[in-house]
Amino acid sequence: MVNCKNCGAPLSLDQAYCPHCGTPNPEAQEHLKKLSQLDKDFKLAKEEVKEEVQKSKRGYGVLVILVMLLIANLIMFLMHGASYEISEKIIASRMSHSEIKATLDDLIEKGEYIEMNVFMEKYYLPYNEYGDYSNLSYLAGYFSDVIEQVSLYYHANDPYSDPLMRSSQRIKEFEEEYERVLRRDEGQFKEHIETLHEQFVQYLKTYLFLTDEDIDSISELSDSQLLVLISRRLNHEEE
Repeated sequence: MVNCKNCGAPLSLDQAYCPHCGTPNPEAQEHLKKLSQLDKDFKLAKEEVKEEVQKSKRGYGVLVILVMLLIANLIMFLMHGASYEISEKIIASRMSHSEIKATLDDLIEKGEYIEMNVFMEKYYLPYNEYGDYSNLSYLAGYFSDVIEQVSLYYHANDPYSDPLMRSSQRIKEFEEEYERVLRRDEGQFKEHIETLHEQFVQYLKTYLFLTDEDIDSISELSDSQLLVLISRRLNHEEE
């Protein structure tokens, strides 16, 4: 995890651009450069193996082939975790800007905001080209994190489990990000940002039993205070 050199926001190695300000992330770009080089090395090794197969007509050629295959397998092993990311970038590069935009618009119109967030992250869509979408996607990402942590909490069955603590943190971050994005985005997605917030509020009421009054007070509570409040609601305790 690194921080944006412009605004200080936390960034991961799969974020080539800061989702807040769009500043390039040099660490991520260097990471992607290494992955690309691994891809090239792997393809080169395969070509060399093919050439050796064609050239070899005696026993010594078999040994050369085995050595080359070992090298190719080693490279493939190193690329195991990176090959999927590379393939996804290749797929995305073959989609035109209009095709990507049409897909995003379709997901948004259907109210499938979390799915839209997954699509953007899966294909590493750059902020400088999809900035308007990124604001909505970034907010939906927080919502997705809350759903994941609440789900983990229910499986843990512990009133003060780590997932519940992380969910309370994400809830506060969602509300803070919602206010920021809403002030910043006055264009075509403002209605969808508000709809996403309505979905989020309904989720908090349904799965964490928070009241309207509870939700209105989230911004005034600390992480620990919100955690205690959620725990009380889950145990159906009154203040």
